[in-house]
Amino acid sequence: MNTRLCLIAVLVALSAVLSACASGKSCLADVPSCLEISPPDIHLTGEKTVIERQIVGDYRELERDAWIVSSVKTDVARSRGPAVVMGGDEALLRAVKIREFNEEKIRTYKDDGAVGEANSGMVAYMSQKKYDSDAALKAALMRVLEDENAARRTIFERSVARAGSGEPASRDVVTFGAAFAEEQAALARKNDWIQNTTGKWVRKK
Repeated sequence: MNTRLCLIAVLVALSAVLSACASGKSCLADVPSCLEISPPDIHLTGEKTVIERQIVGDYRELERDAWIVSSVKTDVARSRGPAVVMGGDEALLRAVKIREFNEEKIRTYKDDGAVGEANSGMVAYMSQKKYDSDAALKAALMRVLEDENAARRTIFERSVARAGSGEPASRDVVTFGAAFAEEQAALARKNDWIQNTTGKWVRKK
């Protein structure tokens, strides 16, 4: 019944349109429609989904950090093969994640003058009254440094191992660490403690 009424309405409207076309009016202005289209609501947002953030954001950031660390130019890299990326190395991934987690804390300690970059590629405690006079504060700092240095050591060893074959030689790991230390010295901020190649601790100018 509804369909029949609709068809009658269309026929009536069509005759009106034909007469309107003859008078110069728009031919479709008054045509009723029997079809109703309801587009779905579209919500635009600038936020990524949790999965997208993790896959595109967090992993890419980790891969970038590992690439920077493991692409330091050393004699090992030049003689044994191209720069190393993380690939599926879980130990290397975990170490990079630890460094990422410690980054802000170590930056704060450096700003306090309590942590410096050693020429071995490790971080070292620089005696400061604020920490020397508070056992709990110093213990927390030292735990962060231990975690950071363990992560760096893993990165050095895994990167050298992946650049060559078999277990990395200790001298190659030392060479890699020294090259990393040079990079950290170049990236250090003004007044950061850095240890030069002669072993002397100086403030970055």
